[in-house]
Amino acid sequence: MLPCCHHILSANRSASDHSPFPWKNPKNLPPLRDDDSPAHLPLLEKYGLPFIIDIHSHFFPEYVMKRIWKWFDGVHWEIAYRENETQRITTLKKNKIHHFTTLNYAHKERMAEGLNRWTFETHQHTKGVILFGTFFPEEGCLEYTKRAVEEYGFRGFKLHCEVGRLDLTRPDLADTFSYLESKGIPLVIHSGDAPLPGVYTNIRYFKSFIERYPKLKVVVAHMGASEVWEYAELLGIFPELRLDTTMVFVDFLATGEKTDPYLEILERYPDRVHFGSDFPNIPYALSHPICNLLNSSLSAETKRKIFLENSARLFGIQI
Repeated sequence: MLPCCHHILSANRSASDHSPFPWKNPKNLPPLRDDDSPAHLPLLEKYGLPFIIDIHSHFFPEYVMKRIWKWFDGVHWEIAYRENETQRITTLKKNKIHHFTTLNYAHKERMAEGLNRWTFETHQHTKGVILFGTFFPEEGCLEYTKRAVEEYGFRGFKLHCEVGRLDLTRPDLADTFSYLESKGIPLVIHSGDAPLPGVYTNIRYFKSFIERYPKLKVVVAHMGASEVWEYAELLGIFPELRLDTTMVFVDFLATGEKTDPYLEILERYPDRVHFGSDFPNIPYALSHPICNLLNSSLSAETKRKIFLENSARLFGIQI
């Protein structure tokens, strides 16, 4: 067990003792873990949702995941689901998240291909998995991306502009993006500047990128974080652009404050928004973001699209 597990699972949580990122109500934090009957299950029945599709869940080799958790520990960001991978998959199913992506990303050369191979070898037979890979600007990028699609059967790719210091407009990525655009393969891209800004996270870099590949199926993680309204404007221009709700409508304000007005965007573009959780690296129970959205003022139709129908259509999942 890692050193701080007891601390993290403690019931006596205090915002001042933990992450420096703010909470909506520091004196009333949401539960850190689900009980045996997650709070959102009755709401799924109410809205006719047989299950949830999570477009933003993370899977790394265990040694990499532990290094990621160590970084979060350094900023006092609690990890709600600090379990082994088998336990984490069981947790997703218990929460009726029956389909989920294997998001990971590279931050240096000669890392992405190995992550793709690990993802395929480890999860090619995992029930409910939507295989996602990654790539990095380096020699052989297009070749191993093609292999991931054509041999491994990957359904999408994840890029993280802040962690990878990644400029999406780099010429050595052009062939890879063009290939994915021609194949209709989605990308989940963390291009926003929260919880931390990066050299290439400002929307001006993303806009220049999407203008070059207007038919590329891109899902912007965290709705673009602090630039949500700017990304929303792009939805009216690029018909294949999408947003995910990851860590937006929650009480932990790492990706922005006063997020309730963003519900207007979800109603305006109900077919272009996907539910994402950031599981397992979240400082609250999975039921928290699910309940917040299902208890919101969104229409029942929009709720069904965000939690199920939009991702089912994107990945060809039978409902």
